[in-house]
Amino acid sequence: MKRLLVLVFALTLCAGTAFCQKREPGKVKTVVIDPGHGGDKPGALGKHSQEKELTLAIATKFGQLIRDNYPDVNVIFTRTTDVDVSLAERANIANRAKADLFISIHINSHPTSVPVGMETYVMGLSRSRSNLEVAKKENADILLESGYQNNSEYQGFDPNSPESYVMFALYQNAYLDKSLNMAQYIQDEYKANIKTTNRGVKQAEFFVLYKTSMPSLLTEVGFISNPTEEAYMISDAGQATIAVCLLNAFANYKAHEENTPKPAKMTINLPGYGKNKNTAPAVTKHGTAVDSTSKAIAKQDEALAATILASQGEEVPKAEIEVPKSKVGTPEADDEWHPVPTKDEQVIEGVTYRVQFLTSEKPLKEGAKEFKGVTGYQSYQQDGLYRYTMGNEPNMARAKTLQADMRRKGFSDAFIIAFYHGKRISLQEARELQDD
Repeated sequence: MKRLLVLVFALTLCAGTAFCQKREPGKVKTVVIDPGHGGDKPGALGKHSQEKELTLAIATKFGQLIRDNYPDVNVIFTRTTDVDVSLAERANIANRAKADLFISIHINSHPTSVPVGMETYVMGLSRSRSNLEVAKKENADILLESGYQNNSEYQGFDPNSPESYVMFALYQNAYLDKSLNMAQYIQDEYKANIKTTNRGVKQAEFFVLYKTSMPSLLTEVGFISNPTEEAYMISDAGQATIAVCLLNAFANYKAHEENTPKPAKMTINLPGYGKNKNTAPAVTKHGTAVDSTSKAIAKQDEALAATILASQGEEVPKAEIEVPKSKVGTPEADDEWHPVPTKDEQVIEGVTYRVQFLTSEKPLKEGAKEFKGVTGYQSYQQDGLYRYTMGNEPNMARAKTLQADMRRKGFSDAFIIAFYHGKRISLQEARELQDD
């Protein structure tokens, strides 16, 4: 009985890992860098690139920077060319090397081109549907592996089966605190050096993190579905900046773990960095770079609205498509944002469509000239701005009619947004919910 208790205790410490590893306490001597996807698993697809190409390019630059600045650190890649490496083998590479840190690099995607930003995950149970969906997309590579059903490494895991994710509930991570520290260092660097949305540190059920036996994380360095962010990640300047952010985060983590100072000066020898640093396009939700693509985003949402109408057998009102100006606002980038309703807002169950026609930095009094005589509006707050909407329409056809009416009243930039149980969602999500 005593031996059984000892065994249970040992398994608890190593839960979710292939086996326990012995490594020198407080030292960061071996780092495994994992460029996501590869070979017949391209990952997310952009208009001009594939996830597997960009992750390998960024990972290679990151590894080079560590070697240049920390010659005593052993840098191991799960792949250095366009080859297919199973998720289980990626974790096994790190486990066999007795790595002190595992960093998996990936790129996000979305059905629309609106979302932007960078986020970093550690292993844990998802706290939102969107976190779980990201994990499902990355875990889906398993389905492309021949004979995965009979692979004991996967324990019968099916990325598309909700029941399969129950296995993660028993996971206990002895390295969670260290993983969270490194993840936060990364997000801090992104926030300080790249003008995009900081989507934060999150937890989700990534199989490759579940199988590793060391501090581990997975970072999504941007949205390949967003034209501006894809261009940034393709560019030398963008890749170099992301790699430098990862290097600085690693330096902070290593210094903290070993209680030693960071190098006084880092060696950065990458194309697009240094003198050419300012040539990198800014990726910002409200800055000029996104403003330059706002026309494409607006057209996309209009096209989606027309598609929804057509699928419902409705006629599309012939209103001129106007591009929202930055003062008025555009469809928001953060698909996990929760609105702060004002007292006069009525929350209606289910999917509803509204027409957003005005945005202000300060709350507007009823009857203010900006409303041009319009009454019966609603308002909500986001990013410190007050946004005013009309209607709570049950379908896109009625929302388009209301939009045309608001444009005739002088709000030429009015556009349609969707809500679900009072929470702002994308038009794509609204369509999927109504299709169900």
